[in-house]
Amino acid sequence: MLLITIDIVLDRLLIRDVIKAILSSIFFHRLFGSIRPLSPPREVLEITYPSVDDPALDALIDEKLTRLTAALDTSSQYITNQPHSGSTQHQRKAQIVVNFFEKKTRKAWFSKSEEEVCWEEWLINISSITPRNETEKIRVAKSAENQLQTIIMKVIDIVNDNKDHIPPIATTEANPFPYQISIPSETEDTWGSVFKKILVE
Repeated sequence: MLLITIDIVLDRLLIRDVIKAILSSIFFHRLFGSIRPLSPPREVLEITYPSVDDPALDALIDEKLTRLTAALDTSSQYITNQPHSGSTQHQRKAQIVVNFFEKKTRKAWFSKSEEEVCWEEWLINISSITPRNETEKIRVAKSAENQLQTIIMKVIDIVNDNKDHIPPIATTEANPFPYQISIPSETEDTWGSVFKKILVE
């Protein structure tokens, strides 16, 4: 299994739109059935990003983002030093995870069953901050724009450079690989770091 970790620090008010852009970019490159790109494409922070024209997936992403923001609002708060300002900034942290699975048939003596085996996991670590003044708000928004641009390009690099772990398509279903979006604080822990990890900075 391939594990990709993404870390991002965002203004609380930008989290929903920016994380949706990241999730949409991941699914655009990881849905192998017959997909139709959304037209016109979406844009956030003046960055255009790819997404699939799939109302069901869009609704699922929106539902999970609602839960993510709720998790951030109730997470443990801590203080970290800001390197350039000499001040401190309150942050809240949460995660959202995307898993892609392969369906495998397990045979027994007189029966067989189907199981889902994860072949790729995207772990997105979000730190939420609230700017204290207009100057800081502008700085944080510019940082978010730079982070998002970097992450979208990294998603493209990762999917282009890592193909050997993708299982063969052995079904005619519209979506050959089931997927799951989860908030670890609501469910179980993620698969862990025992698998290959790519850090997106």
